[in-house]
Amino acid sequence: MKILKLIFLCFAMLQFSNAFSQTITLAVEATYPKDQAEFVYEPLKNWLEKKTGLTVEIESADNYYFYWRSARNNQPDFTLDASHVAAFRMQEKNYQPLARVQEDVSYHLISNYEPAAGQSIDEFLVGNRVVTLPNPNMGSVLFDEWFTDLFLQPQKIVTALSWEDVIEQVFAQSADAAIIPSSLSELYPNFARLKESKKYPGLTFLASPNVSPQLKESFKNAILSIGEDDESYDILAELNSDGFVEVNPENYKDLAEILTKLMY
Repeated sequence: MKILKLIFLCFAMLQFSNAFSQTITLAVEATYPKDQAEFVYEPLKNWLEKKTGLTVEIESADNYYFYWRSARNNQPDFTLDASHVAAFRMQEKNYQPLARVQEDVSYHLISNYEPAAGQSIDEFLVGNRVVTLPNPNMGSVLFDEWFTDLFLQPQKIVTALSWEDVIEQVFAQSADAAIIPSSLSELYPNFARLKESKKYPGLTFLASPNVSPQLKESFKNAILSIGEDDESYDILAELNSDGFVEVNPENYKDLAEILTKLMY
């Protein structure tokens, strides 16, 4: 009888060990080239592995289009998404929100120059080049919402692979204006701010419905503990955030429609 109990105990310990030594995938928003993304998310990867005992494999798509295609077709264990992509996964894929950066994000139309007195923004930018990230990044989505008059429309440039590349194109004058997130706009106060979107929730962590409740809880606790000590400061610096908070799903209501409209 004692031998059977010992065997059962060893089996249970093995199962517990396997649960917390497995490899999990974390898909991240494609706002960096792949090699740069590995560097940017290395502190986050190391922190999550230390706190959960999991081996974390970062998945970064080559560009925003492939990131969106992957969101439609694949099911990674965990994700770090822009809010509209997070809303899509929550609505269409039954992903569960775990935490989000505490800052909301808005998007700014910026330029090195300002319209002349009495000149509208559409008139000012007609025929000019406005750079942002490709569809369905919110910068590109907002371009399509803001510029609907075919006769007063700037040229949308979506060749950039990162927000830094967007800014560099404006500085190099290969673009006349850009649509960028507020966290980046704040770093360049000398740009003229021509238009600003409403605020959206910031980057959001989600868990697949296939992940066990125990792993979800372990992952969530690890995320919410970021910022509690100096060791995790690099994570917040790379994500332009002061910390993570719980998610209110109501703040994501209707955001999924931004993407579901693109599917039909």
